[in-house]
Amino acid sequence: MRISLRIVIILCGLCGISHGSYAQDRILQLKEQIIDIQNEGELGFRNFRMCTNIIGYGQYVPSPRPSARPGSKVYFYYEPVNLFTNRRDGTYQIWFTQDMVLYSDAGDVLLRADEALNFNYLTTSPVLDVYASNTLDLGDLPVGSYTFQAVIHDKLRNAEAEYIFRFEIVQ
Repeated sequence: MRISLRIVIILCGLCGISHGSYAQDRILQLKEQIIDIQNEGELGFRNFRMCTNIIGYGQYVPSPRPSARPGSKVYFYYEPVNLFTNRRDGTYQIWFTQDMVLYSDAGDVLLRADEALNFNYLTTSPVLDVYASNTLDLGDLPVGSYTFQAVIHDKLRNAEAEYIFRFEIVQ
């Protein structure tokens, strides 16, 4: 009786391993399909927010209003959408840069930071969700209206997208 019981346990253990492997294979297939959809989609921004704190992906404290005090720092959170994923020899690569431009209310360029962010990531596991953040030190800018422009450049697809965010410096 003990011998047959042990055989059943071993067979059930093998079934569990086989089922787990099937699940992992299926998950990888679904990730590959998501990458195909993203690679065909239009590059853009999602969840662009001015924040008081950024913790991680989808974890941020949005500013109650699009405004800040003179001399403070503001934080911008966003999620790039449809970044191109290059697949080669079992690896996955995404690569994008981001420019920051700050305009006065009159349209004058007050700050231009080309490639303020350069994200080039190569891994053996697909990356489906990415977030980025920018910090802008307002320094001695006077009270008034400003425009922040973020431009992402997908280096592998040779595409770009921009996002405009208007905010105020208030007393």
